[in-house]
Amino acid sequence: MTQREKPVMAMSVSTGWVVRNLFQTGVVAGLREKFRLLVITTPTIHENLVRHGYAAGLEVVVRTDLDEPRSWRYLRQIKKKLYMDSRHSATDAIWEKYVRRPFYQKLGGAVISVTLRRLDARRLLSIAETADLRLNNSEIAERILEQYGPVLLFATHASSYFEESLLHAAIRMKVPVVFMVLSWDHLSSKVVLSGRYARVLVWNPVTKSEILQTTDAYAPEQIEVVGVPQFDCYAERPSISYEEWCRKYGLDPTRRTIVFSTMPQVRHDQQHIVIEGLLDAIRLERELPAALQVLIKCHPFDNTNKYDFLLARGYPVGICRSTLPVGAVQDEWFPSAEEMYVSRDALYFCSVNVNIFSTVTLEAAFLDKPIVHIAYDPYPVENRIPCREYYNFDHFRNITASGASILVERDADLAGAIRTSLECPEQRAANRRVLVQEYFHDVRTSAAATVVARIGEAARGLPDRGDAR
Repeated sequence: MTQREKPVMAMSVSTGWVVRNLFQTGVVAGLREKFRLLVITTPTIHENLVRHGYAAGLEVVVRTDLDEPRSWRYLRQIKKKLYMDSRHSATDAIWEKYVRRPFYQKLGGAVISVTLRRLDARRLLSIAETADLRLNNSEIAERILEQYGPVLLFATHASSYFEESLLHAAIRMKVPVVFMVLSWDHLSSKVVLSGRYARVLVWNPVTKSEILQTTDAYAPEQIEVVGVPQFDCYAERPSISYEEWCRKYGLDPTRRTIVFSTMPQVRHDQQHIVIEGLLDAIRLERELPAALQVLIKCHPFDNTNKYDFLLARGYPVGICRSTLPVGAVQDEWFPSAEEMYVSRDALYFCSVNVNIFSTVTLEAAFLDKPIVHIAYDPYPVENRIPCREYYNFDHFRNITASGASILVERDADLAGAIRTSLECPEQRAANRRVLVQEYFHDVRTSAAATVVARIGEAARGLPDRGDAR
């Protein structure tokens, strides 16, 4: 079958995470074998897809109609409030308690809270989504789908004007939509799960169970567990030695390495203080041996220059920097080709991983590395969630309770927790194995191939669910 004879599949690509998860893992290459692949994307991502060679063999439509009308924004806020209330979301309650929100969000939240004393949140959410679909439509998105006639829309993100306008257009035109949840934490904190997808692809049975417990929009067979394509490489060994890896970051191969995986500064802007305290404990041999060093593995959205002063002060430290230029906005982030290999190698070669409430916890558990969680702020914070509260978020509470990590709630206990992890790395190994069993779907097989197979099956056998319910 020639490329022109293949059925057309449309795919939304509105964030760099999708490039990392699906382009760099073989998913897109696999889909191209089955479909004439139409990528609908943004100008910034398209520019980078071309620059890095990812656009070859694809048909690409670049959308420039990205200014969101107010009606979309307001209805999304209403849906999100109803969605979180219908889930009895601890995450949303924590945000409400600690973070100042715009006036329109506060007012809308108050009105909805009063309404929910009388009416069922799930029922109201269904009504709000129906109203959203009827009131809000994108002629440009509809024209794109009409022109190419896809048999399926593969939605790779949610809760943005870009994604919702494509979903609305697909529903109006009776094009089935398969949605892949971008990350395990998104459903409880970042996106509103529409009830109109034909199928939903998730990382693991935990997320599948979460969906079935919090919405009646889906039957179990509509939720497919596919694994985590970007973690496929974690089942492979690095191609370099520890000595070579150390040289990349100016580290000493005769020392053991602690990897500190950061988070964005907007979530915790005192990480450099925590790290300097750790480095002082090493240099002064205060509870920790001097034959240690730290690699700061920066989150893609972290301000990587925040740690430069540690290099200048001569600490035993290296920095694995983000590919997002300092001062650039998050939407401009585009992953390097070796993004996941860099992350894997950092965990493979470290002796202990230190992080704050991060997905890295699952990655470290897979590689059987001791995990220390930072759960404190060196100084009081304002208009930011206190660090300890992150561990009460809906998606993370099971991790907190698992016993797979040491939770450090004050600065004085950090060095001791790391020392314990170094001396007894097997101490929490059984707990880490439980996490791996629960949160990974047989990662030693190819999750990327599973995603391709499930989408192929969906295109052949999806019922028509495009009509409004």
